Amino acid sequence: MSLRARVAAAGLLGALAACDEPAPLAATAPAPSALPAAASARRPLRRYVLTRAGGRCDVLWIEGDRSAAPEQTPCPPDLRDGEQLRLTGRTCLRESSDATRVRPVVCPDPLTNLEKYERGERKRDD
Repeated sequence: MSLRARVAAAGLLGALAACDEPAPLAATAPAPSALPAAASARRPLRRYVLTRAGGRCDVLWIEGDRSAAPEQTPCPPDLRDGEQLRLTGRTCLRESSDATRVRPVVCPDPLTNLEKYERGERKRDD
């Protein structure tokens, strides 16, 4: 067996032996509070929602204790009374008092269009 093969085999055995042991923490790692906050890690202040109440659906944004005037829109067929869809990035989350119905869903156009309009990426007529 050549020296190169012996070194490779020893390295492989060492790696396999280390699999069961937890990796030691690096002494030079900065404290979590010292790390800069990434902009994408923060929740946006403004939430865009589509709510269904009393057989009617509305889209609006909510920011702290302020909100936009609700605009009536057609209801998605699978949205039940009392539920709402909240825009979360490129998808929506269905929020419901029934925990089995809480899940990511495809966002309806009126909700994504409201966000685009509010961010200045779309005109009201589009």
